[in-house]
Amino acid sequence: MADLKTTFVGLSLRSPVIVGASPISRRIENIQAVEEAGAGAVVIYSLFQEQIEIETRDVDEALSVGSETFPEALTYFPKLQHAGPKEHVMWIEKTRKRVSIPLIGSLNAYSVGNWVNYAKQLESAGCDALELNLYAVQTDPQKTSSAVEEEALAVISSVKNAVNVPVVVKLSPFYTALANFARRAVEAGADGFVLFNRFYQPVVDVETESLSTKIIYSSPNERHLPARWIAILSAQLEVDLGASTGVHSGKDAAAYILAGAKTVQTASCILQRGVEVVKRINSELADWMDSKGYESVEHFRGKLDSKSVSDPFAFERAHYIKALLS
Repeated sequence: MADLKTTFVGLSLRSPVIVGASPISRRIENIQAVEEAGAGAVVIYSLFQEQIEIETRDVDEALSVGSETFPEALTYFPKLQHAGPKEHVMWIEKTRKRVSIPLIGSLNAYSVGNWVNYAKQLESAGCDALELNLYAVQTDPQKTSSAVEEEALAVISSVKNAVNVPVVVKLSPFYTALANFARRAVEAGADGFVLFNRFYQPVVDVETESLSTKIIYSSPNERHLPARWIAILSAQLEVDLGASTGVHSGKDAAAYILAGAKTVQTASCILQRGVEVVKRINSELADWMDSKGYESVEHFRGKLDSKSVSDPFAFERAHYIKALLS
């Protein structure tokens, strides 16, 4: 029978299927359920830089109110034990005691700041690795692309310097020179990458003439762009790559691994169909491997990356030209 065990940034996983950051991980019972279903790891729902900055601001304001009114004002310290990001860290501590599956903490950041101290706290709480999401809407016409990249690299470096656990960077596809940025991110301290982050856009509602937020689940058709870049980067960089977006079946997982991915993340499928889908994806992947004669994941990982395929232009312009001329 096929062996699904793999490794990712130094973590030993019983399966390449990882539960991505989502509301699924807000309940310990859900994490226990996906552990029982055979998931390789769980990415804890994100802690956002804005949350930490708001908490810090609120604390400063609370400490200053009435501070010079009368001596009893010294007892005005707000009760922070269960406030925002601090509660998030405490929740991870509690979860770590209930499950043995690797936990990956998720940080969503846009600039360097004191918030990196929370990276260390997530590590202390029991996270086996950190996933760093770099997301900022760049609207300043005076800000250059090189400045944006340097800021992102500084964030990676600051987190890596704050912790001893592996740091995985969840990339977006919107870099002018993605391969170059990935190489520089490795130099800045990235131990691995996940491709790609899905960004939710504000929806213009023409009836109410307002903006709203709508969650759109991924589909298997969305895996082609991440798979292309995993195939390109896995052939050029000595770094572990994980896939995200469009993993709804064992064959979706197999496609990513053929391109060079060590792990695949799924979230939309679980939100739509329940945690038992993890067991189904594992079973379908194992069945596919058996049908192909692959005993382990490593036996076929990267078989279709950019250095292994017969056509050197397969991941560049060849398919684009073929599609338009067919």
